[in-house]
Amino acid sequence: MDRNPRDRAAHAFDLMRERLIARVEKEAQDHGCARAELWSWRGDGGFFILHDDNESVTRDVTLSAGRAILTEDVPQLREELAKAEFAGELRLRLAVHKGPIRLPADRLASIHSPHINFAAHLEEVVPPDRLAVSDAVHRVAGPFGHGLEWVGAFEDHQIYLMVTHDETETGRRTWLRSTGLPGNVRVHAYPGRPSQEDKAHLVSTASHDVLDLGTTLNSCSNRLTTTDRPAVYRDAVIDFLRRGGTYRCVLLDPAGEATVIFSRLRGEQLAPKIKESLTRFRRFKERHAGDADRFEVYQASEFPGMAALCADPGPNSLILYSPYLLGIGPKAAALDRADMPHYFASADSGQLHRTLETAIAQATRPEALDRVL
Repeated sequence: MDRNPRDRAAHAFDLMRERLIARVEKEAQDHGCARAELWSWRGDGGFFILHDDNESVTRDVTLSAGRAILTEDVPQLREELAKAEFAGELRLRLAVHKGPIRLPADRLASIHSPHINFAAHLEEVVPPDRLAVSDAVHRVAGPFGHGLEWVGAFEDHQIYLMVTHDETETGRRTWLRSTGLPGNVRVHAYPGRPSQEDKAHLVSTASHDVLDLGTTLNSCSNRLTTTDRPAVYRDAVIDFLRRGGTYRCVLLDPAGEATVIFSRLRGEQLAPKIKESLTRFRRFKERHAGDADRFEVYQASEFPGMAALCADPGPNSLILYSPYLLGIGPKAAALDRADMPHYFASADSGQLHRTLETAIAQATRPEALDRVL
């Protein structure tokens, strides 16, 4: 949609819809299936419902159509779109599930079914250009069974991917790449440090408390005292303080043993950086004395193991964090802080969020801190 004129993109989606309907109808006619119809279609995908009193007929139609769509229809559509100078590439995900559905007398009435919900959820995680079936389908797969590879579990169902001849990697590998390992939680990952605009956005969401935890907090102190304009992060912090919030900075004690050890691991002298950050923080408080009463700076005696920016620490906090990655050996080049992966977690991250909250609370407990500003 983004890379093509609207009419050309709409034509591509209409063409795909027509081909899929034609394929399902052809297989249904060839096998004599009693019911095979498009139930709904929205934008770039939809639901087909198939049924016959002889379940093997429904199975044969569904899986034969799915295989033909992937191996014949989609490749042909790609060729046609390429000739029409369509920008981008057509990718398709297919999911097959079976279960009883109660049809309302009024076809326009809402249909509520856990089987429909599961099919929709499964389609969302299927790797592109693959067909996934649930264990309910696999149990009755018959002659199709040898072409279905077990790949893992999803929402309490065992999942299988259809094997096709043009695969570049195994089904298990593509499934794992698409869904991750079981038991994963929602975390947003970034290859490097988010921009000051993004961090300012995070600060703006806080209601009462922001915690900025790190070793030198060099970037934070720079952004609070920069002469560049616009000073997006500084403006967000001042606005938060004016709203009555408390902004707490926690960095290492420049004279502490943890700083000496971490400096050796990093291969750089951190004490001067910490002292410079403290000078900048003091300058910030002096320049904005009327607003910065609740701007607090603490020195920590223990190495925190990560940097973290937390909006409203507690059960519902938003946490942007980055574990420190250290070089190994005297010749190893330590990554710059800005190049280390960063992650964003919230209460939606479940146990991971609770673990982070515990670690941050431990690193900032009162007896480990010394307030300096």
